[in-house]
Amino acid sequence: MKNVEVRFPLIEDITMEVARKYGMIQPGESATKAVRAVFVIDPKAIVRAIIYYPLSLGRNFDELLRVIVALQTADAFSVATPADWRPGDPVIVPPPGSCGVAQDRMAGKDDLTCHDWFFCTRSLSEKQVFDAISKG
Repeated sequence: MKNVEVRFPLIEDITMEVARKYGMIQPGESATKAVRAVFVIDPKAIVRAIIYYPLSLGRNFDELLRVIVALQTADAFSVATPADWRPGDPVIVPPPGSCGVAQDRMAGKDDLTCHDWFFCTRSLSEKQVFDAISKG
């Protein structure tokens, strides 16, 4: 890719010190090559996600972006995101304990759906998601 501005830190690890400390040496594969790994670290320096890729497997940048947006959405709205979630899909309201508790917590939200006493979702539009995470 050309003319791409990288706005986040990258680590060059010629000595493999960081790779060894973070368990990025794949046993039986190579002692001098690290697996490809992505560490999502939030502004408070907390590791929120780690995704490892073997040397033989390419990375899925669409999935990496999805993970970051899902983490930001979970933080912005105090929700959880289900598998394969994309902006605009329903999110999970955790943990309701009961539909009544979830409905009380989400008072005034017409977008709450309780599927059972322990599982409620709410709708968030793609615009709501991107407006909220752009402010964060």
